[in-house]
Amino acid sequence: MRDGYTYTACGLTLSSNRPLPDLTPADADAPIDVRVELMLEKEPRPPSTEFEKLLSGVEVLSKADGAYYHLWFRGDGQLDFEINAEGTHISATWTLSVIEEVTALLLGQVLGCVLRLRGILCLHACAVKIGDQAVVVVGHSGIGKSTLAAALASQGYAILSDDIAVLDERGPRQWRVLPGYPRLRLWPETIKALYGPEDKLARIFSFTKKRFVSLTQNGAEGTPWRFQSRPLPLGALYILGERKAGLAAPIIEPMPPATGVMALMAHRAINHLYLQMKPGKQAQEFAGLSRVAMEAPMRHVICGDGLDTLPRLCDAIVQDLSALS
Repeated sequence: MRDGYTYTACGLTLSSNRPLPDLTPADADAPIDVRVELMLEKEPRPPSTEFEKLLSGVEVLSKADGAYYHLWFRGDGQLDFEINAEGTHISATWTLSVIEEVTALLLGQVLGCVLRLRGILCLHACAVKIGDQAVVVVGHSGIGKSTLAAALASQGYAILSDDIAVLDERGPRQWRVLPGYPRLRLWPETIKALYGPEDKLARIFSFTKKRFVSLTQNGAEGTPWRFQSRPLPLGALYILGERKAGLAAPIIEPMPPATGVMALMAHRAINHLYLQMKPGKQAQEFAGLSRVAMEAPMRHVICGDGLDTLPRLCDAIVQDLSALS
């Protein structure tokens, strides 16, 4: 019997010495990809709400047994993660935080770092099941990726991933999108408009109004707020562009491969931290995303501003994907 707790997320099996909230348990015989060691420095106490954001960064540390990537976060305390160069071990220490906040970072920027160190293509994106395919919604922070995913989820389309979308190459022109974890990160106004009351939903961090919405893993087809726990073939990638007030209908335009690959490179997971990888891995990543841009349909999306425009945007994406199929 294994010690600790095992989970699956983004195509990896994680082994942790402490339980992690809301993750999908891994199969008992699944080989371990990443070992997570959570080491509390001091007894936690409730963090304050005085801080508006986390400051963060990454640096490379040289140790006797090799290079490590140190991801640090500073706010009402400090959280430090160290990842070995192979992306097979994560250690974490923190002060003045709770396990839910540590998990939120672990499954976001830290896991994005691990995936890229392992040579796995991953984007700062959401993925949703439409028909028998996955659509990947790409864009910068705050553009509305999770909000669009939530709008589709409220209509009965299952969520494959939030925040990080992993692309898995199965052969020539064969791409899959792997499931993440069964939660969405949403702002209160989106929750009220699409989901319901927010008061019983956990905050992602004490200083943010954004909250987690848990997704069901055994709901019937068409049931709102479901999680898709199995990989799906990639149908298309939708790059969210500017939002225009008063726009009558969304505009969805084909994106040529040369433009597409640059958009994908700009929206790699944790791209804002400027992860320093070896040149060979960087070249491999660029080559992989170039193949995605060449082989998968890519669309540039211009949409209206406001939650009331979401139904039209959802319909436009569903219709566009149907036309591609």
